[in-house]
Amino acid sequence: MNTLEIKKFYNTFDFENMITNPPKLIQEFLDGEVKFVKEHLVKGKTILEIGCGYGRLLEILSGSAKKVVGIDFSQRMISLAKERLKNHSNVEVDIMEANALKFEDNFFDYVVCLDNSFGNMPNIEEEVIREMKRVCKKDGEIIISVFSENAKDSQIENYKRIGLTEVKDTGKAIRTGEGFYSRRFEKKELIDIFEKIGLKCRIIRVSPINYIALSINRKT
Repeated sequence: MNTLEIKKFYNTFDFENMITNPPKLIQEFLDGEVKFVKEHLVKGKTILEIGCGYGRLLEILSGSAKKVVGIDFSQRMISLAKERLKNHSNVEVDIMEANALKFEDNFFDYVVCLDNSFGNMPNIEEEVIREMKRVCKKDGEIIISVFSENAKDSQIENYKRIGLTEVKDTGKAIRTGEGFYSRRFEKKELIDIFEKIGLKCRIIRVSPINYIALSINRKT
């Protein structure tokens, strides 16, 4: 599976359908994640969302933020997000690669990657965290939300429910015939990824199939 195949999938697939009436545990993941960010993020700050998709979470984040920026590598997703958020004056969206962010160092108070978007980035996970660290302010926070190792059955059920084909588990991720890739993480894997770039993270669970990794950016 190459980058062109993945991009083709993201430019044609209806991701809103993927999270509309999903299996029970995935709904708990989605609800718990929203509850967490609403309670945890301090109001009046600047937020970057990596892999913003069609803008569902940008809309939620914008309610209490000074400014929210969303980036995604799919032109279709960015077009949908722009239309969805056209009346939100504190939201900007742009097409951009998650491992090559076009922002200055120390730019955002929070840099987040939610809805398992981090699990849809094969082979660049460490690069993405490194970029998140770079653009996050000193003592700002980096937050990623992913599927845990317990999510396999829910993933398979959900992807088959919406008509994806050749749904196969590789041991750590689900791949489909359309080019979709969705990885699961163990706690230690998340901790190790952060430690490789000099960050410590705290692991939080908001559902039985989810981990949230939260890291304060202690820059020297």
